[in-house]
Amino acid sequence: MLRTAIPPASLAGWQLSEDIDGAVLTALVGCGAMQQSWRFVNTGNGEAAFNMALDEALLLLHEAGAALPTLRVYGWCQPTLSLGYAQNARQEVDLAACQAQGVAVVRRPTGGRAVLHDQEVTYSVVMPLLADGPSTTTEHYRRIGMALAAALQSLGIPVHLARPQVRTAPVRTPASPACFAALSRYELSAAGKKIVGSAQKRAQRALLQHGSIPLWMDRQRLFQCLRVPPERREALVQEAYTTMGAVNEIAPTPVTLPAVQDALRQGFSTTFGVELVETSISPAEWRLAQHLRTMKYATDTWNHDGAAAWRQRQPVASV
Repeated sequence: MLRTAIPPASLAGWQLSEDIDGAVLTALVGCGAMQQSWRFVNTGNGEAAFNMALDEALLLLHEAGAALPTLRVYGWCQPTLSLGYAQNARQEVDLAACQAQGVAVVRRPTGGRAVLHDQEVTYSVVMPLLADGPSTTTEHYRRIGMALAAALQSLGIPVHLARPQVRTAPVRTPASPACFAALSRYELSAAGKKIVGSAQKRAQRALLQHGSIPLWMDRQRLFQCLRVPPERREALVQEAYTTMGAVNEIAPTPVTLPAVQDALRQGFSTTFGVELVETSISPAEWRLAQHLRTMKYATDTWNHDGAAAWRQRQPVASV
C-alpha cells in the first residue's frame, strides 16, 4: 500500500516500504490517532537544502498514511534566499551577489516568489485536505490564515486577512520577484504591510504550506540579492518599507522567537480543534529528507536551472 501511495518519480529511488520499519509505522499511524491529534515539531536552525527536503519528506509520508499531520517550526543556519517552484533563478536572482554576501539559495517545492530568510520563524504545516467544507486551495489558505492570525493577534499584533480580489484591468507594472512585495489571498497584513509570506503544495490527499514570519527584515540585502534594474533598486528598497513588515517593527513590545513558536502552536490548536503533541522527527522522515536533500535540494540543477531541468535528469521510474 505504501509503495503505491506515492508516485515513484517523487522519491527518485527511495524504497519506502523497505525503509520504514514496523515499529515506526505503528507509532505514527496507530489506531484512530491520525484524526485526533497533530504533531508539533521544533527542529531549530537547519541548512537550506535540508529544510526544504524535510518539508517535502513530511508531505510525502503524510500522503502515504505513515505520519500524523504536523506543524513544524524552524530557522536557518545562514541567511537564505528561497525561490518559488517556477521562478527563473538565473533571470531573477543575482547569484554572484548572494555568494558574496553569504546568502544561500534554494528552490522551494511550493510556488510563489523569493523570500530572504534570516531573523524569522519559519512554519510548515502538513495536513490532510479538508473534509468539513470546500477542499479548495483558497479555503485551505483561509483556514491556515486564521490560525496564523490567531497566533499573531495573541502577541498583540493587529493583523488582517487579505481577501481574494478580482482584477478588473491588466497589470502593467512588472511584478516584483520578492514575495513580500504583494499580498496574496488570505495572507496577513499589519499596519498596511505584509507580515507573513506563505506558499502551498497539494498532493492527492494532503498539502504542505510553509511560510516566513520575519521578526526583523533586511530590505537592502533582499534587493541586492535580486536582479532588479540598478537605477530602480533604491526606490524598490524604500517602497519595501511601506509594503513589507516584520513582527518587531509592529508589535507593541519586543517579541522573541520562542514566543512566536508557542503562539503558532496555540493558534493552530484552537483554529483546527486539535491537540498538538510535541515530538521529534522520526528516523524514517530524517532518512527520506537526507535522500531528497542529496538528490534534489542540494543540487545546482534544481536550485539554479529549475524544476523542469531537474526532472529531465532523473532516471525513468520502473513500472
